Amino acid sequence: MDLKNLITELSAAAGIGHINDVKEVAKVYLSEFSKITDNENYLLAEIGEGEKVVMLEAHMDEVGMIVTEIFEDGFLSVTNVGSIDTRFLPSTTVKIYGKEVISGVFTSLPPHLGSGEVANFDNIQIDTGRKDICEIVSKGDFVVFDAEPEELLGDRITSKALDNRAGMAAVIAAGEQIASLELPFKVILLFPTGEELGLRGARVAAYDKNISKCISVDVSFGDCPDVPPSKTAKLGSGAMIGVSPILSRDIYKKLEALAKENEIPYTLEVMGGTTSTDADVISLNQSGVPTGLVSIPLRNMHTPCEVVDIKDVEAVVQLLTAFVKGEM
Repeated sequence: MDLKNLITELSAAAGIGHINDVKEVAKVYLSEFSKITDNENYLLAEIGEGEKVVMLEAHMDEVGMIVTEIFEDGFLSVTNVGSIDTRFLPSTTVKIYGKEVISGVFTSLPPHLGSGEVANFDNIQIDTGRKDICEIVSKGDFVVFDAEPEELLGDRITSKALDNRAGMAAVIAAGEQIASLELPFKVILLFPTGEELGLRGARVAAYDKNISKCISVDVSFGDCPDVPPSKTAKLGSGAMIGVSPILSRDIYKKLEALAKENEIPYTLEVMGGTTSTDADVISLNQSGVPTGLVSIPLRNMHTPCEVVDIKDVEAVVQLLTAFVKGEM
């Protein structure tokens, strides 16, 4: 499996609300080695059989917008779906999923006329240039950033939605390797929606799966000049192993030991409480699920130009595979 191609295909696809192009991309890969269940709130792939269930999880939804008002001159008002920093919106291109998919661009006030006010969803609109806009777009239609994946220097790529398509890619690639093992238990690969809206998908998706242990995979803060080093990990430094009071100590200690044993590059990401990932709700499922968290360093989170290093994703794939092997 070509990991870079997998990441770029997943990140290029849309995945917001009922728009689930990314789900169809994932199915193509997962169908090669697993049994798939397609649910409105999640995509699930099963490998092996047994009462014990080990789950690897990564959310598949992305941040975006939803149409709130339509104007006959081709302009649209929108509001955010998920957390979006509005400072970068002026002149950003988007795709609107109406009766057909059309392009648009956020308006930008010329600096000669502006007073330095920061853009927000109340004072900025999307320009489509379409006089027939009322025939194509309806209130409640979804909007995503229009940003094709691009290769940067070395092993780095930039795209929209690498949060969390990089995590999805790591779980799918690990699943392919795990499928070649003679497993004495079942492995579930879970891809919920709704993480960006309060961890909704994972809350319902994990409910009746009788999970023995779970590793959630997401992205976290990569190093950047204006971000405190204490809150980040360097791109290229490997997998970020989560350490938190709500995460299983046994699991993160095992993950760290496996990383050392298999010479997998890693850093520890220490959090004082919740992790703001699906691990938070999965760990509370039924009578409680021992849960770990592995993250991928990412720059420019929740923007159209997120950046990851393929080597970090590869490190996560190796660590997930080693964890499942260690449960045999």
